[in-house]
Amino acid sequence: MTGLLEIREKLRNFYGRYEVYVTAGVKFLLGVVTFFLINIQLGYREQLNQPAVALLLALACSFLPINIMVVAACALILLHLSALSLEVCAIGLCLMILLFFLYGRFAPKHGYAAILTPVLCFFRIPQVMPVSEGLLHGPSAYLSVVSGAMVYFYVEGVKTNIVNFTSVEEGEGTAKFTAALKMLVGNKEMYLFIATFLVTSLVVYAIRRQSVNFAWRIGLVVGNLVQMVILLSGYVLLGMPERILWVLVGTAISVAVCLILEFFFYNLDYSRIERVQFEDDEYYYFVKAVPKVYLARKDKRVKRITPKKTTVSRRQLEEDFDIDRNLLH
Repeated sequence: MTGLLEIREKLRNFYGRYEVYVTAGVKFLLGVVTFFLINIQLGYREQLNQPAVALLLALACSFLPINIMVVAACALILLHLSALSLEVCAIGLCLMILLFFLYGRFAPKHGYAAILTPVLCFFRIPQVMPVSEGLLHGPSAYLSVVSGAMVYFYVEGVKTNIVNFTSVEEGEGTAKFTAALKMLVGNKEMYLFIATFLVTSLVVYAIRRQSVNFAWRIGLVVGNLVQMVILLSGYVLLGMPERILWVLVGTAISVAVCLILEFFFYNLDYSRIERVQFEDDEYYYFVKAVPKVYLARKDKRVKRITPKKTTVSRRQLEEDFDIDRNLLH
């Protein structure tokens, strides 16, 4: 345990000293993954489906606020969709405008969640996001998770039903528009995810706000169980049993990630709980104080004392000790 605490303190100190560079590096890596995945999933506009484009966008976004990356990702998606079908692009634009209104109004500070959610959905482990957001943030942040999930399912639906949008016959515009709208409105798996994310996040948030011991640990365990039960039940009812394995894998990874978050952000020593009671003119206050687990700094000071070598002359000895000069010869 001491070794883990030392690693945590070193990481915290490193981040404190090089916060600007670490943040830029994280944004760059996240941008590279995000823009490459968009090109892999869509890639309908050849001019943008180049590694250099993804790298340049990621490099530019690494020095800008995270919300710029959100806007850039949405713009890249719309440009690819416009090359496939203007009707699909129009539906996507309407969806993103609606999501930007909700996201910008209620969760503008949670751009990382909006980016990470579709990325983790691509890797089939989105269960990490609702539990993590429930532990770290309040209810308003959950809209960023929902926004990211809706964009992912729309893009995934376009990729799955691409045959419906590649027709070049005249008069097919209305049919494409209708197909894109039905693909979005009738996506039952998307509704299952949105409902699961909201319920899970609220359950975790409600538990971790309690003053009980190990509130975060209880919250992450209960939240992941609730999430797993809802998703498994939903996939059985939707007739999609092939998703069950990924639910179990995603839940296991979610538990591991949440335990790491607890260690870094909420590692408390419940063996040294203190209860304080005081009052003012209007209220009595009962306070429960739980100290954080930290590693005490070891200040080692080594003081080296080197004796100074001095040379004493004969004359000085004669004068100091009143010695006859003949005795020293």
